[in-house]
Amino acid sequence: MTKMIETVAQSSFIDECRGRPSRFLRKRYLGGWLVVALFLMVDFAWLYFGGYSVKADDIVQGAKAIGLLSCIAVGLAAMAKIPRYRLATQRLRYAELAWALAWLTLLMFFIPVAGVLSYLSVTVNAPLVDDSLVHFDRALGFDWPSVYHWVHSHGAVQRVLAFAYGSGIWQLFGIPAVLGLFGRDEDLSDFVLHLMVSSILLLLVSTPFPAASAFVHFNIADPNTAATVSDFNLLRNGTMRQFDLTRIQGLVSLPSFHTALAVFFAYSLRRNSLIFPFAVLLNVTMVVSTPIQGGHYLADVFGGLILALVTIQMLKFALGRRAVTRTPFPANAAPG
Repeated sequence: MTKMIETVAQSSFIDECRGRPSRFLRKRYLGGWLVVALFLMVDFAWLYFGGYSVKADDIVQGAKAIGLLSCIAVGLAAMAKIPRYRLATQRLRYAELAWALAWLTLLMFFIPVAGVLSYLSVTVNAPLVDDSLVHFDRALGFDWPSVYHWVHSHGAVQRVLAFAYGSGIWQLFGIPAVLGLFGRDEDLSDFVLHLMVSSILLLLVSTPFPAASAFVHFNIADPNTAATVSDFNLLRNGTMRQFDLTRIQGLVSLPSFHTALAVFFAYSLRRNSLIFPFAVLLNVTMVVSTPIQGGHYLADVFGGLILALVTIQMLKFALGRRAVTRTPFPANAAPG
């Protein structure tokens, strides 16, 4: 038994030294696809029995993009294993790039699948909790309309908050690329799995406790406000029966997923001493921007922070901790 454990450990070590993902990381990757499969099954069943649909063109275009990304990842990984090109592919980080693209493919597949389920969850049409959230905010001395109008009367403040809030989209795809190229495989897998696990918890909370958002509740009709959640009421009253994957809106108010993302963004870069301070500054600003830029109540922000912390602790408990960083295979070592 002891010999078997030593053999497995040695095999895992060799994989990591050759720039290949270890068995430990491959299991995480498989686990991510199992989560996607779970979401897909729920989506298909709900769409079919509920009489909803997704635009076919969106599915085809999405499949093409994901397929292309997958082919590039496989091609890079295959080239990295050719002995005669090993030195060149190591310098160009083909193995690291292939692994990063593999996780990005998983992430790109998961996002629309989770988006469809978030839309279907709104159709449950549970009683709104906006009034309770407003009372909670006011009990803390936070008056949303007053803060909103103050921010928009100070152009510089509004621009800074808008930039921080909008950075979420490029951080969502840029951070996995950075983690992959730096060989931070465990942090890369954590990042994607945090998003997946938190999405499950998010829907478990937001489905029975929906909120229309502060934009709608306070009748804010400025550009990029109520229009960004316009599908919410259409789903609740049954008007919307077909979903457009190219314009999926963020319809969850409580807890704030943008707040949870800000925590995940900074947390995933904690081992990079050069980037981490800037990530913290940017994402703290994103959290501050969330009530005004995203139409969230202050209660939503607290909910998002709790969501992020619970997700991180759940993943630590479920997967354990292993500091995994791939080391490029030495150029003068014998190929395997």
